[in-house]
Amino acid sequence: MAGKRVLVLGGGFGGVQAAITARAELDSSHDVTIVDRNRVPHLCGMNPMLIVGEREPGKTGRSLGRLANRGINFVEANINEIDVKNQKVETSAGTLDYDYLVVALGAAYDWDAVPGAKDAYSFYDFDYARDLRRRLSRLKRGKIVLAASKPPYKCPPAPMETAMMINWWGRKKGIRKDLDISVYIPEPGPLGVAGKEASQRVRSALDTRGIELVTAAGVTEVAPSGREASFMDGSSVKADVIATVPVHKLPDVVAASGINNDKPWVPVDRGTLETSTPNVFAIGDVNVVPSGEFAIPKAGVFASGQGTKVGQVIASRINGSNEPEPYDGVGWCFMAYSGGRSATVGGEFLTDGGPDTVLSDPTVSGMKAKERFERDWRSFRI
Repeated sequence: MAGKRVLVLGGGFGGVQAAITARAELDSSHDVTIVDRNRVPHLCGMNPMLIVGEREPGKTGRSLGRLANRGINFVEANINEIDVKNQKVETSAGTLDYDYLVVALGAAYDWDAVPGAKDAYSFYDFDYARDLRRRLSRLKRGKIVLAASKPPYKCPPAPMETAMMINWWGRKKGIRKDLDISVYIPEPGPLGVAGKEASQRVRSALDTRGIELVTAAGVTEVAPSGREASFMDGSSVKADVIATVPVHKLPDVVAASGINNDKPWVPVDRGTLETSTPNVFAIGDVNVVPSGEFAIPKAGVFASGQGTKVGQVIASRINGSNEPEPYDGVGWCFMAYSGGRSATVGGEFLTDGGPDTVLSDPTVSGMKAKERFERDWRSFRI
């Protein structure tokens, strides 16, 4: 039998996990290749710690070139076209043919969807987070506004986590009494997918820290000065630092491929994560997996679980073995409350009655688990 070609687009959580899993279960006659425009992707989940100086910029990334040690080819290139009809992908490094395709390109940021956001601050992108880190390092007093525009967006706890990290940082620096911190979100409450009790506990955590939470108020515009934001409830606020969560969208190259069937995100089979095109899979932030009245959150830990499952499915088809159990939708995210304590939020998202989730208390052991998770990610154990 001729060797098969497994092509993975995107070197984030899901893409890397799909490649590692498939490679481990296939013999050397088959090729596994990852394509990403960045040789060193950064862990977005470290940004709330990064902006307050608790993580160093040089230690939030990992080199995809190291995957060669595991027998995985890495191609550093832009992806120009995904041609599922002819089973090939056009890149800036040439044409790549495939037998099995994994689309793990994540969500793209539409900075222009909120006028002025491109020139404001953010904590959802590595370069933006570094700029915000520099700005905060000079801040002595003033109002800080963290504002999301509309769901879905990656890591739903992130705006609240970031606010609590800034609160902790301000206390440590002795300037908290001179800071005013507000979080604006478009949803009716924080962490809705985790249930009413978890949502109320997050509200209480913010309230006890003196952090204002404004719900049902997505940001719609940031003034050219970067000092005033407007919201969908008609209100506006002036601030010294405004940091937004950009509007998320399907990457243009994925939309142009047609695998999304004109939907905002790529529909997939719930058990195998296969698209409507045979042997083409979509995992992580690029897809939508319904979970009751919600969908599985866009977070790296879920992309990783989906990558493992897709790697197993592809390997089983190539090897002619039994297909693995369906994807289970299990995942946990970390939510730091300070530099020393972190909670976890998550559970089973594909149970018959909808998501079965829980928010833990923030603990020192939770932070140690978060740090271990980050180390494992950097060393390709996750």
